[in-house]
Amino acid sequence: MTDYMIWIWLAVFIICIILEAITFDLVSIWFALGSLVAMIVAAATDLAYYYQILIFALVSLMTLVLTRPFLKKLLKNQERSTNADDLIGKEVVVQDEISKFNPGSVKISGVIYQAILPENETDLVRSGEVVTIIAIKGNKIVVRKR
Repeated sequence: MTDYMIWIWLAVFIICIILEAITFDLVSIWFALGSLVAMIVAAATDLAYYYQILIFALVSLMTLVLTRPFLKKLLKNQERSTNADDLIGKEVVVQDEISKFNPGSVKISGVIYQAILPENETDLVRSGEVVTIIAIKGNKIVVRKR
């Protein structure tokens, strides 16, 4: 059974590496490390498969608990702003009136975007008025009267 376990651990390792390569979100790298250690143990010793599974689980859990918070913090610091973030604070002219229950539109650099008001505002913004972009919510521009 031990000879087969080497191949099983290799398959688990490859699957975990492929999943990690697809997601880039630290999802399965811990299990890849656990399966690598279990594969080495399977190749170097004659431990029963249930001990190998225990080693896999312990190594995966230890690497997850000990390194994930640090790596998440490290990766979070690498977030980049987008061009859309440059729109916040910009003043634009309303094309179609905007109300609490009816989105309107604004024109930004020649492109028309759907615009909404913040949730706590009930004012009607008429066509031709100047508003300030305060946020981007999905594919809508959130605006407030100046």
